Amino acid sequence: MGSVFVYDTCMNKTLSKTDLEIVRSFFTDEEWDAIDSALADFQDYGDRETDLMNSIGQKMTMMFQSRYQDENRHSDSGAN
Repeated sequence: MGSVFVYDTCMNKTLSKTDLEIVRSFFTDEEWDAIDSALADFQDYGDRETDLMNSIGQKMTMMFQSRYQDENRHSDSGAN
């Protein structure tokens, strides 16, 4: 099976699925949930903060989608 690559237009980089998994492994699922929650609060501080939150959120979504795109998810998970 060949490597899966994702092109991130925000960073103008092509990242492998492995690269994204390495970044994702820095934090536990609980820590990622805390980061996501903090970002949701951060967007309330203004337009610049909302833009930053959207940029980070898009990257997080890309990172998590790359992990699960080939897996069968539980039907109640809300994913895919």
